[in-house]
Amino acid sequence: MRDRSNPSFFEAIEKDPHLSLTSYDRALYEKDMNRQSVRILLPIVRILMITGIWGLRLIKRILPITIKSHGLLNRLGVWFMGRLISKEALEYIIRHFQLESALINFVADNCQSDLVQKVDLMPSHVSQLGSVNGTNAIVLHDINIFNHIIDTGESEDINVTDRVALDRMDFGALDLMPIDVEPERKRLLNLDIETAAYIMIFFLVLFLSDEEAERAALSLQLDESLMTSLANMTGDDSFKRLSPYRYMHHIRYHVDVVNDLRVHMMSIDYAYHKCLALKEKSA
Repeated sequence: MRDRSNPSFFEAIEKDPHLSLTSYDRALYEKDMNRQSVRILLPIVRILMITGIWGLRLIKRILPITIKSHGLLNRLGVWFMGRLISKEALEYIIRHFQLESALINFVADNCQSDLVQKVDLMPSHVSQLGSVNGTNAIVLHDINIFNHIIDTGESEDINVTDRVALDRMDFGALDLMPIDVEPERKRLLNLDIETAAYIMIFFLVLFLSDEEAERAALSLQLDESLMTSLANMTGDDSFKRLSPYRYMHHIRYHVDVVNDLRVHMMSIDYAYHKCLALKEKSA
């Protein structure tokens, strides 16, 4: 019997009936958030990286030349994720790429328009988070959501406004590739996802052009459109509540982009699992 006088946050997360997450996902989240780096390193890294990111952006905008290197970003990013973050954090990152691609493809499969293109960014190993056919995986990830929103706006025969009957929905896009995080690999550190994200964003700003870094930040504002398409097509308005931003159609300079990124990743996670629940209901 649990101690009712001393409940914990993770007990609530584990038992909450309204979170559209599996027990495996909840356990993964709990293990990552219980790491020592969350308590000790994260507060320090957050201050240093936020300051460093804004300083870098200012310097790169003042300089008369564009400084970027996708090659260095590819190599350093893959090494960092493979050697310095926990296997739970790595799985969370790889899975996010898969989940957002799955949701984009789910809309494409069910919007009744061939003009809305599907995406094929579906990494299953850390080595696939570098160059993807000559484009950095993170850059491609952002490009995919921009193109998806533009496709849905340009397609005259599209349906992203009306409900699609459950028995007519194509759920094939929700099938994911197995993820290999190489649990036996020796890691120099086991950073949690949030501490790691601050460091990775710093190097993104360093090695991407200012325009590419800005596009990456602005891509988070497109969640509202993706969630609205899902809400309309499924008839479930709770998808709309997953987006933290209300149709932000202006350039927004994020003070703490990692916080926004974490909310975005969780929103995508919840939305995917809500779609999975629909799939199970249709069976």
